[in-house]
Amino acid sequence: MKLATLTGSNRNHSWARALLGRTCSIWWWTLISLITVSWAVTTPTHLSAAQQYYYIHTGSFRAKENATKVARDLQQKGYPSVVSGERVQNKGYWYRIYVGPISSLQQAKLQSSELKKKGLTKYTAIYKKSLIQDDSEKTVRTAKKAAPIATATAGIKRSQPSKTAPSAGKKPPTMQASKQRVEAAKKAPPTVSLTEERPKEKYPPAKPDAKISEKPSEGTSELQRRGYGRNISAGKLSLSLRQTYREVNTELTDRNVPISSSEKNDFDTDMNLTMLRVGFGLTDFLEVYGEIGACYDDFEDFNLAYGGGARLNLFEVKTGSLRGLYTALQADYHKGKLETDYQSIAGNRFSKDADWWDFTGKGELGFTRNRFAVYVGGTYFVYREDTDRQAPSTSVKFEDDLEEENNFGAYGGLSLSLTPGLLVNVEGQVFTQSSITGAIEYRF
Repeated sequence: MKLATLTGSNRNHSWARALLGRTCSIWWWTLISLITVSWAVTTPTHLSAAQQYYYIHTGSFRAKENATKVARDLQQKGYPSVVSGERVQNKGYWYRIYVGPISSLQQAKLQSSELKKKGLTKYTAIYKKSLIQDDSEKTVRTAKKAAPIATATAGIKRSQPSKTAPSAGKKPPTMQASKQRVEAAKKAPPTVSLTEERPKEKYPPAKPDAKISEKPSEGTSELQRRGYGRNISAGKLSLSLRQTYREVNTELTDRNVPISSSEKNDFDTDMNLTMLRVGFGLTDFLEVYGEIGACYDDFEDFNLAYGGGARLNLFEVKTGSLRGLYTALQADYHKGKLETDYQSIAGNRFSKDADWWDFTGKGELGFTRNRFAVYVGGTYFVYREDTDRQAPSTSVKFEDDLEEENNFGAYGGLSLSLTPGLLVNVEGQVFTQSSITGAIEYRF
C-alpha cells in the first residue's frame, strides 16, 4: 500500500460544501438567523402607547428651562429622560423629570440605585405609566401659560376694574383683587430643587398618564443596562448556549513514519462544539467567562470539551456622531478530544482519535445601539493536535502531530436583543479556520 493513500480528507472540496455536508447543526442556526432577521425587520421600532412602562422620577422644577437642562444632562450621561408638565395635588403645576421608559420593575430599581451611586440625584421614585410625552419640545410661551401663578390663584374670582368711578364707602375692586392675590401667593409652595418634591411612598401606586405619545423620545431604551461595547455590566451574570461548526486548516509536523512534504497539508480537522458559557462582569470594561460542553463529528462519539476567556473593552464613544463606536480585546482557550471516522483521498477508511487545544486572540472594532451590535476584527490563532490514525482492516497505526497552517485571520458578527435580557449572536471566522457560531444568551 502506498503511503499516499493514507492522507486525510479531500481538500479539493470547498469549505461551503463541507459545511453543509458534514453536519446538520448549521441548518438549525441558519433557521434561527432567518427568524431573527425577520423579527428585526417586521417588529415596529416604536413602543406601544397602550403599554405600561416604569419611569424613575428624579426631581421637579417650577421653571421648565431648569427641568429641560437637567434632563439633557442625564441624556448625555446615557440615561434617556423626558420632561412632563403635571399638576400635582395641593402643590400646583410642576415640570417633572423622568428617566425611562423601562420595561421591568427590577431594572427600574437597579437604575434608580445607579443614579444615586453616581451622584446624579439624591431622590428617586418609581412610577408605572403609559408612554410619557416629552414636554421639553414645547415652547416656553406654552409653559408660562401653565405657570404656578395660575395654580396659586385657582378658585379666586378676579374682579375686573370698573370703567366708572366706584361708589363712596367701597374699596376699589382692583385693590381687593390685588390683596387676594398677595394672600394666595403667600400660601403657594416655593420653587424647589431636585429633592424637595417627594411622594409619601418610595414606589407610589401606578397612575396612568393621560398624555400618550406615539413615539418615544430619541435615545429611549427598554433594555438592560450593559457594560462597554458588548460586555455585560459590572456584577451581572450571563448564561449562553453556543453551537460552532469549524474546519481547521492544519499541517502535519511530525509522524512516527516518514512522510513526503506534499502530504503535510492534507489533514484538515472538522468538528462541532456545543458549549455552555457562564460569564461574569468584573467591571463595565472587563468580562470573564468559562465554558464546558461536547466535541463531536456528525453527532457521534461525544467527548468533553472545555475552556474559558476574557473580554477587555478599551473604550466606547458615549456622545456625538460616533456614539456607540467601541474597540475591545478578547482571548479564548479551548481543549478537548475528538473521535471520528473519515475516508482518505484513495478511498480508504480510517478511525481518528485526537487530543487538541487552541488559543485565539482577537482585536475587535464594533458599533452598538440599544437593540443590536455589529462588529469585525482580526484574530491570532494557535492550534495543536495529537492524533492517532488507524485503518480498521490493518494493524498499521500512525501517530501525528499537527498545527495550524495560518496564524492570522478575520471574523465578524451580529448581536441582536430580543427581550431586555435575551439576545442572539451569529459570528463567522475565516483564514485561520473556517467556522460559524450561533449563540442564545440570557443576561441576569
